[in-house]
Amino acid sequence: MEENQDHSLHGAVPEGFEELPPPLPPLGILSNLSDRSLTNLASYGRYDKVPPETVIIKEGEPQDRFYVVVAGKLAITALASGKEVALSTAEVGECLGEVSLLEPGAASATVKVVESATLWSMDLNDLRTYLTEHAGGGGALLMGMASCLSQRLRQANQLIAKHRVVPVETLPAGRERAITAENTPVQVGFFDRLKKSMGAGEKKVKISTEIKL
Repeated sequence: MEENQDHSLHGAVPEGFEELPPPLPPLGILSNLSDRSLTNLASYGRYDKVPPETVIIKEGEPQDRFYVVVAGKLAITALASGKEVALSTAEVGECLGEVSLLEPGAASATVKVVESATLWSMDLNDLRTYLTEHAGGGGALLMGMASCLSQRLRQANQLIAKHRVVPVETLPAGRERAITAENTPVQVGFFDRLKKSMGAGEKKVKISTEIKL
């Protein structure tokens, strides 16, 4: 149950907006949140209006924010063998960056605005505050993230089959220091391995199905 504390916008118009932006859509990761939970969650992040051609996330650069597409359309691409490859698009209700929110690091893809967009986003500190003050909504949000990550893992497995990437077993946790010999494969980011395989025929890669929450 959502806690009684109300941290909503209370009619405040975010900077750069002439009127209140649309509410967070109850789709995807946010589909299990009540209307009140969505209103409260919105106040813990920020809204931005973003024009076309704006790069929101750049592959290889630090990324530590979680985005929800409130309006508009974005393109997701990645480099494979030096060429830009279209991976997918993100439209209203879709989320970006949830992995980096839980485990900050370099972005594995580039996200660019195709149609004028309204985005809502939060960082890890925002998330921690929301989880502390709204246990019910926070639990629903984390369950939504887990569901989304599971779906993306399933999609990744389909890509692996399509591009003939042959998985090999990874070392168990705690064996990092054992990766020292020249003939021992070094663990590389999953999407880096997948992108490399897309233009170079069959390759052997290591795949970890562990999801950190």
